[in-house]
Amino acid sequence: MNIGHGLLANRLYVFLLAGVLFSHLATYLINPIFPIFLEKNRGFGIGQVGLILGVTSFAFQIGSLLGGFLSDRLGRRTVMMSGAVLQGTAMIGYGVSQPLAAYLAFSVVNGIGLGLFAPSVKALIVSTAGVENRTTAFSWRGIAANVGIIIAGLMITLLALEANRRVFFYASAVLFLLALLTRLTLPNDRCQGESCRRTPWRDYKQILMHRSFVLFSAVSLLIWALYAQFALVLPLRGEHVLGTTSRIGLIWTINSVVLVLMQGTISRLILERINPYFSLLAGTLLIGVGLSSLGLADRFFTLSLAAIVFIVGEMMLLPIWDSLVGYFAKEELLGAYYGISNVVTAVGSAVGAAVGGNLVEQLGGVGSRLPWIGYGVTTLFFISVLGLFVWYAKDRHGRGLPQSTSGIPILKKEKVK
Repeated sequence: MNIGHGLLANRLYVFLLAGVLFSHLATYLINPIFPIFLEKNRGFGIGQVGLILGVTSFAFQIGSLLGGFLSDRLGRRTVMMSGAVLQGTAMIGYGVSQPLAAYLAFSVVNGIGLGLFAPSVKALIVSTAGVENRTTAFSWRGIAANVGIIIAGLMITLLALEANRRVFFYASAVLFLLALLTRLTLPNDRCQGESCRRTPWRDYKQILMHRSFVLFSAVSLLIWALYAQFALVLPLRGEHVLGTTSRIGLIWTINSVVLVLMQGTISRLILERINPYFSLLAGTLLIGVGLSSLGLADRFFTLSLAAIVFIVGEMMLLPIWDSLVGYFAKEELLGAYYGISNVVTAVGSAVGAAVGGNLVEQLGGVGSRLPWIGYGVTTLFFISVLGLFVWYAKDRHGRGLPQSTSGIPILKKEKVK
């Protein structure tokens, strides 16, 4: 990846990457074992596990909207700190709770905290990196995130962290440390004084009137519904095949190592050279193939191969998606645009987790072939819908749709009225 633009010499950008690393370290101490913990230790069914994960995604919508709105008033540093503290509190709640209602309540807290943190970081990355470095900046964000995932996976494996409650306390400690580091390293950007601009609600209405962004967001719902399945089914399928949870974290570690090694090359040779919508198509296809392949995996090696296919799809998808949101956004409304885009992420993920969990359960569970066939059929349907969108965007509704994410877009940006 080309770092000649001086991104890594920018202290604020490096601090943001460190925050992304810590956030993902905490998250992936939990993700590989959370569904198994809920199923084995708390006795919840797969449908209830999907509901808990779906509630987190739904609460993420609320947090994202609040984060986008409050960042203009309280500053992004304050919003990010608040998000990390809420997530840390939720981790403690997960560790000490028993009934389903308690897990649903703490999932709300966790989702709101994540929603406050994530869009503020993305908005700061865009404003810090600049237009010409946007795709590269988000690729480096992906690398930092996966370094955190690598560390988490190694901790799970080396410390033999099974599905028990102490891992939640470790994650909580990381999140409270993240809040402290955010307070100490990021500048105070709170808007003060009579000249301070307050974002009115009518600006949010303008975003919803931005046709190209709304169309892009609508098809993104399908992508995120499919993407959300991985965190739900990999731990359950891995435990079914391997009979243990400690090695599942190692699969995430392998994925992250692959991403760290390959993301720069993929960004430089592919993402910055082709139409971004074709990248979305290719990434979605690979994600679906990876999910379906989990059903054929019968050992650690084949589970890892299926996960690697998924992660290559993620490398094609996520930097482009984040970059396109920044492309559509007005500079003064970056937080609001990323807040809305994270609502899209949350809605798709919530529907995907809740519906996916119930379908897997109805089709015989992770030991049956039927759910994995279902993922394949669903992927083909989603690819068809996305293909129609790409055709429509390119040939019928080109306004506001770029042909590349490097340099100046070939097509002019649609103005928000």
